[in-house]
Amino acid sequence: MLKTGTVLEDKWVVLESLGKGGMGEVFRAHQLNLHRDVAIKIVSQEWLDTFDGDEEEIESAISRFRREVKATASIRHANVVQIIDYGSTNLDMNGNEVPLEYIVMEYIPGATLRFTMSEEGYEPDEKLVSTWLEDYFFPVLDGVEAIHASGTVHRDLKPENVLMDGNIPKIADFGLAASSRLAPITGSVDVKGTAAYMSPEQFVDLKRTDVRTDVYALGKILYEAIAGKMPPTTIPFKTASLDHPETPFFQKLDRIIRTATAERKEDRFDSVVAFRAALKEAMSEAETTGPKRVEAPGRSAKSTHQFKWVWIAVLVTLLAVSAMTVWHLAGEPRLFPARDRQQSTMTSRSPAAVDEERPPFEDQESPQTASPPM
Repeated sequence: MLKTGTVLEDKWVVLESLGKGGMGEVFRAHQLNLHRDVAIKIVSQEWLDTFDGDEEEIESAISRFRREVKATASIRHANVVQIIDYGSTNLDMNGNEVPLEYIVMEYIPGATLRFTMSEEGYEPDEKLVSTWLEDYFFPVLDGVEAIHASGTVHRDLKPENVLMDGNIPKIADFGLAASSRLAPITGSVDVKGTAAYMSPEQFVDLKRTDVRTDVYALGKILYEAIAGKMPPTTIPFKTASLDHPETPFFQKLDRIIRTATAERKEDRFDSVVAFRAALKEAMSEAETTGPKRVEAPGRSAKSTHQFKWVWIAVLVTLLAVSAMTVWHLAGEPRLFPARDRQQSTMTSRSPAAVDEERPPFEDQESPQTASPPM
């Protein structure tokens, strides 16, 4: 909707488009009076057009947009994107005056949390996982804890909604946020979140969501960091788990992920605080005991089968070697009987008798051993 060079209310100059979300467009702009870059988010006209002129639905969409402003502005935390301003104006589009509401937020020039995660996952490297938890995941948990403390549930947590300000993660996009201090929104809502991170209760009814809904999404993010990015074919709304955790540390992480992403919200951690405490405990025990490889569940039968064939191969080899040895020992006397009898006779005689039969040295011609002339 906004072209490069557009000036909003004589304060914000639009520089470029940063992308589109489910309901809005985001632009980078420059604040003229303070000489700084900011991010401006507006409701997408394309999204509004999908309501086919239904005034009630359009008003519901605008209400959600205003709700995002209030939900985000009420939170002051280093790991949450800060709201700078909010305004409304009329935009000239092809000769028509179109009302426009916008949010001005701090501009985060970096990437998203996704870029701190490996496509294949960090398992089985315990050090990489611990470093990622300390540097990135725990700050995200701190931000979510601040969001919950304000009485708000985000309901759309995913790596792409966590912006990276250098090495500092900042949670953004409160378009689906629910707050106990804000009036509920009426009307249907066709965009409920991202399926891969959406809890079962959120899919069924947004009104049934609470802080455990965000815990579920955080558990899915943790799973991706360890096991790798979930493919599009992943079945949503299910409990996540590691395939074959092979050390006590990863087995503990697997139990934590299972708890965080339990299908019944009653079986999950009841808060981000409890989620963080479980992770801290697992890391502390790993530092004390060090990495130790143990037999992974589900592999014992396979390993036993492999070892059985190894021992059978060893036994067959030993039998083959023994048979060859016996064959050689039994066959030599028949192949060389004369030599054996001669050696046997010579061995039975004394050294003195042998010396008597040996001709005198001076009578022998031995050119091979003759000394060369001096």
